Amino acid sequence: MKYNITILFILFGQFSFAQVDSTQNLNQVTVTAFEAQRSVTEVAAPVNVIEPKSIERFDNNGILPILNQYPGVRMEERSPGSYRISIRGSSVRSPFGVRNVKVYWNEIPFTDANGVSYFNLLDINSVGSMELLKGPSASIYGAGMGGVILLDGKSAQVVEQKRNKLEVKTHFGSYNTQNRSINFSSASEKANTFLGYSHARTEGYRDHSKLRRDVLNYRTSLYLTDEYTLHLNSFYADLYYQTPGGLNLDQKNENPRWARQATNFTPSSEEQNAAIYQKLFSLGVSQEFKFNDRFTSTISLFGNATKLQNPFITNFEKRDQKSIGARNKNVIVLSENRIKTKAVIGLEYQKTTSDFEVYDNNGGVTGDVQYIEAVDAFQGSVFAQLEAELPSKVFLTAGLSLNKQSYDYEREGGLSVKSESSGVPVMPRFSVLKSFAPSFSVFGSIGKGFSPPTVQEFVTIFNPLATIDKLNAETGTNYEIGIKGAKEGFSYQFNAYSLQLNDAIVRGSINDEDVFTNAGKASQNGLELLVNYEKIVDESSKINLLFSADLKDYKYLEFSDNETIFDGNLIPSVPKKTFNFSVDYAHSSGIFWNNNLNFTDEIPLNNANTVYSEKYFLLNSRIGWQKNIDSWLLKIYAGGENLLDQDYSLGNDINAFGSRYYNPSPKRNWNCGVSIAFSF
Repeated sequence: MKYNITILFILFGQFSFAQVDSTQNLNQVTVTAFEAQRSVTEVAAPVNVIEPKSIERFDNNGILPILNQYPGVRMEERSPGSYRISIRGSSVRSPFGVRNVKVYWNEIPFTDANGVSYFNLLDINSVGSMELLKGPSASIYGAGMGGVILLDGKSAQVVEQKRNKLEVKTHFGSYNTQNRSINFSSASEKANTFLGYSHARTEGYRDHSKLRRDVLNYRTSLYLTDEYTLHLNSFYADLYYQTPGGLNLDQKNENPRWARQATNFTPSSEEQNAAIYQKLFSLGVSQEFKFNDRFTSTISLFGNATKLQNPFITNFEKRDQKSIGARNKNVIVLSENRIKTKAVIGLEYQKTTSDFEVYDNNGGVTGDVQYIEAVDAFQGSVFAQLEAELPSKVFLTAGLSLNKQSYDYEREGGLSVKSESSGVPVMPRFSVLKSFAPSFSVFGSIGKGFSPPTVQEFVTIFNPLATIDKLNAETGTNYEIGIKGAKEGFSYQFNAYSLQLNDAIVRGSINDEDVFTNAGKASQNGLELLVNYEKIVDESSKINLLFSADLKDYKYLEFSDNETIFDGNLIPSVPKKTFNFSVDYAHSSGIFWNNNLNFTDEIPLNNANTVYSEKYFLLNSRIGWQKNIDSWLLKIYAGGENLLDQDYSLGNDINAFGSRYYNPSPKRNWNCGVSIAFSF
């Protein structure tokens, strides 16, 4: 979680010389998204690059506090292991998992053809860097309305002729929270290898909220010749977490640690042993061919297999999924003369086969069969992008993608349906940036987005309680302008956007069953600001400041549920204002102090805007010591979270049946940890 400040103003700094460059000058950070290979100030898009130092700032505490520092991004955790990620309000409407955000792991799609990314299976200890792309990015990354997350796994680094490193970390916290990891990396002229294992567990703040996760990651790059590199990526994850379920307001106020309570019609979460059991194995191979200085081609083949069991209040679901896919990307330098031009062309194809068996849930044991169904999902895109650097530091980018999504659905008993996106949606993107100096640039962009329903959303139209028989893909056009720059340790990004959505997919609930429908038209307007400041106080100390502001005005323009008209209402699940302030201090002795303060405005919890969550301030802090001693790197720390002891929730249930909107998060709690690394 975020390591945020106490009440003292001084707490607003990241205190650690070992971590002093966790906030870097924007001109020193290279963007790889859109194949830019340029500094942030020369990329005409709202991109945030998260460097290794910033990730290590949070050690074993997960991805959530990292992402929630940045404007436009909101990661939710309703209970340990139950994640949702929203980029500009894109996906918190989903029941769980990550939708409407495309995720790539080492340049290989982590999002399957169903449109779902199981982010809760990833291990923060294996993540080396991240790039966050906000808004439609279909020109290279296929369908998607919210944005793209590019994850790059850790790799070996050569330091002072030492090519191998062994690292052990352990983290302890309140509610019997534990996170342990061991990583080994090795680098040579012909290979770069990383192998990591992590184990996480917690009893959870609420009743019936235990978690256990084991993850094994392997990555290697083989530099077979100067022109040919082979990359192998694989990981295995075994996850179990209990799902306590939501509470209504009276229950939350009486005892926020309760799990969902029984009613006259349904048993409790504990009585039904509600939980998620999931195992996933993923394997990807990429071949990179450098034919010459002007032409590089990468071909990736990938696949994964997932088994999931979900005993819920009303049923017991068993899911078996298998995915395969391929991606080809070709980068061609067309000219290096007065007008430098570069083209990127390629394609991406995925198929996911899902078998669902749904039974009665008899206290965590399968009962009679309710139904059995199978869905084959197909997703493909062909993309092209042309980039030109004109005189006077003007950068033009034009991209285009053709996208196709289809589902083949069969239910035992004879129902068979084929559904596909009408025609071939064409998603263009155009952007221009003018750099006036290294410290100042202005950009603008226009892009179209296309986001088909996920398989979990699609199959709900066959529910007898559903009021629709078709679920259309979301489409929309995003208009954006912004400024960015960097000078003498100070860097900033400010942008304004307007996304006009058609057929926005929204979530509802009927008798505890999730249902989805299209919301007609919606408008999503926002302002985002990110400021970094790095200051050397004296010869022995340094301070880093980070401030972000996220202002949103998201409304339904045309939407009704056949009973009530919601035109003009705020889109639920989206706070109008979010602010984050981080302060980190580092001393040459190795002492550091990291702090975050987050403010989240009230959040509408239903389409009618009659229920809101309360606004809150979340303050976290961590103090520790880190030092290099010969070939050893030692680190020890202790910290606290929610130091202001706020009543809040990091994830609410939207339009919840029975008004069970609330998933209370932990009160004030504590943690500590130790890590040891040996290089040789």
